[in-house]
Amino acid sequence: MLVNAQNLVLPLYGKAEFEKIASLDDEMPELHVYLTDKPSSQAVVVCPGGGYKGLSFGSEGVSVAKWLNQNGIAAFVVKYRMPAGRQEVPVEDLTRAFEIVMANADKWNLDSCRIGLMGFSAGGHLAATGLVTLKGELKPDFGILVYPVISMKKNITHQFSRFNLMGKSPSEDTVIKFSTEEQVAEDTPATILFHCSDDPAVKPENSIVFYQALLRNAVPAEMHVYPKGRHGWGFIEGAPFPYFNEFKTTVLRWIAEQNN
Repeated sequence: MLVNAQNLVLPLYGKAEFEKIASLDDEMPELHVYLTDKPSSQAVVVCPGGGYKGLSFGSEGVSVAKWLNQNGIAAFVVKYRMPAGRQEVPVEDLTRAFEIVMANADKWNLDSCRIGLMGFSAGGHLAATGLVTLKGELKPDFGILVYPVISMKKNITHQFSRFNLMGKSPSEDTVIKFSTEEQVAEDTPATILFHCSDDPAVKPENSIVFYQALLRNAVPAEMHVYPKGRHGWGFIEGAPFPYFNEFKTTVLRWIAEQNN
C-alpha cells in the first residue's frame, strides 16, 4: 500500500490471488482512495475511460477525485484491467473495488447508503454495467454517466471499445448482455447522463437509449445533451468545453439530491 498526502493506493487483489486470474500482460489493478475530513461523507467511485485499451487516468480519474474532495465528497478511482476480449475482466475489477469500499465504509467515515458510481466514455460503459449488475450491499446508490458508451449494438456502439471488450466476432447473446440499455430494470439506481450532440466518437444515442430504458422502468433519471463539446473533455480546469461550469454545478446538485 502506498500512502501520500493526497491519497491511498490499494491493490484490488492479493498477489497470490492475482497470479491465478491474471494474464501475462495484466498489471495489478488498483483502487485510488481520496478521502475527506467530513464524517458520513457521500462518495463516488470513478471509472476513467480510454476505449477499453488504456485509461485517461488523469483527466477522467484523478482530476475528478480531487474536485469531488474539494466539495466534501470522498472519491475512489478504479484502475481496472483492459479486457483484450475478456468481457468480464473490467466488471470483476469494479466489483472488487466496491467490495473494498463497502468493507471500509465505517473506517473511512462514509455513508454506505450514499455511494455512487461515475464513468466516462468506455468507463461510462463499465459504470453502466455496474449500475445494472451490482446487487445487494454492493449496489451503487446513484449513477453519473458522462459521454458513455452504453450499447454494444453495431449501429450505436463505439466500435473501438466494442472490439477491445468483446473481440472481432462476439455472439449475439454477448452483444445483448453488454448492451447495458437491455439490462436496465426497476431496481437500477437513479442515473444522470451527459453527452454532446456533436460527439464524433460516441454517438449521443448511447445516452438516449439508456435514458429511455430508465424511463420505461420508472427509474429516476435526468439527461443533459449539450449542443457542442465533442468527446473526451474530461475534468481539467480550462478544458475547451463551453458548458464545463454548468456541468460541474449539475453534478454536485445531483449528488446532493441522492439522500437515500
